Amino acid sequence: MFDHIPTYPLDRPALRPLELIPARSKDQTLIVVRDPVGLIEGAAVLPADPLLLLFLEMADGKTTAEEMSSKAGQMSGQIIPADVFKDMARQLDEALLLQTDRFAEALRAKYRAWMDSPTRPYKTFAADGKDRLAMLKELGDEFRRHRMSALSPPERLDLPAGSVQAVLSPHIDYGRGGEAYAWAYQALKDHGTGARRFIVIGTCHRPTQNLFVATGKDYETPIGTVPADKELLKELQELSGLDLLAEEYAHADEHAVELQATYLRHVFQDEDISIVPILAGSVEELLHHDEVKPNQVEDVQKFTDALRKMVEKYGDDVAIVGGVDFSHCGPQFGDPEPVNEVRKKIVERNDREHLDAIETGDPLQFFESFRERVNDQRVCSIGPMYCVMEALRGRAKGRVLHYQQAVTPDNNTLVSFASVAFVKDGAEEKPKSKIILVNS
Repeated sequence: MFDHIPTYPLDRPALRPLELIPARSKDQTLIVVRDPVGLIEGAAVLPADPLLLLFLEMADGKTTAEEMSSKAGQMSGQIIPADVFKDMARQLDEALLLQTDRFAEALRAKYRAWMDSPTRPYKTFAADGKDRLAMLKELGDEFRRHRMSALSPPERLDLPAGSVQAVLSPHIDYGRGGEAYAWAYQALKDHGTGARRFIVIGTCHRPTQNLFVATGKDYETPIGTVPADKELLKELQELSGLDLLAEEYAHADEHAVELQATYLRHVFQDEDISIVPILAGSVEELLHHDEVKPNQVEDVQKFTDALRKMVEKYGDDVAIVGGVDFSHCGPQFGDPEPVNEVRKKIVERNDREHLDAIETGDPLQFFESFRERVNDQRVCSIGPMYCVMEALRGRAKGRVLHYQQAVTPDNNTLVSFASVAFVKDGAEEKPKSKIILVNS
């Protein structure tokens, strides 16, 4: 992997594939840079300087600094020396933003480190200058907060005992979505089937050639390692006929499964648990083609059929966890205006329509609920949610436990998320046990 990365010399610079997101900070316009391959830790921030924007537009691997200078002069009526663009190229290359030999070698080095590691190291809670004890205390305080706010779940949930075979939990950061995690994992722990083997299907936010990507590496968390269930993974791979490990490097920086692994370890503490870590890609493009549905896509059908067979075989001994979020709105995600109260209500109304479809137990109805608006609220997890529903179709239906929106103070970003428990069909109808006295 990454053996043949196309590169371009600095005298004809090329911007590599990146997400460039405009943002506002006080009175300054910025460009937030997100890296699809995870080479840049977190997000880089660039000033929205007109010359830099022009450079980014022209950095196609064909245009020289001299040609950039000439074009900039024609547009501005001023003399812009070519050295200005050469300096930009050098600085951006040092930041690994250009498609150069430096970038290619850094990516190969990171991939080699991933392949050599016996485990998947945790990334979300990296110390970042703090010592480990301080980080653990901070995480412990965070977990306690999830149980103590007005949004936290009650001590007991209104769910039948032993009925929850799967949950949908957020993958937003704990700071914004912690209470929603608590709802989902309380349902799994207190009302679950007793399963301690979990198939975790997280949202893949980065482009991959394969829709489904697994890893056999154990997931490290700050509070202990969660072993990968290699037996279940092997069986899932054989049943699906898919090479689920072809792009396992996608797990290196993806947070959707890591946040579930950490919460599972927190909730089940020292219990013997294991996970099958899977990242699921987007099926959103199907909404642009009339009448095309996920069950008509060969890889989706193979994967969900295999999941169904696993659930049928192992029953209560295996549970499914979906690491999913809902809408992404506001200028940071491409909307022209900040989020206001009217927009929040519209987002919730549309989200509730999708959640209602989840509660029907019909995965195709859920998918079709996005078609009319072509997912205009940028729900990122349609694929994983569809797969969980299809695996449990005719066996368990979703019950929405909690819904929430997280909005930044500047109203530039809104992310919504929910907690859903999948309750086994018939669990509500089981009669309660009664004591019958028989006269002798």
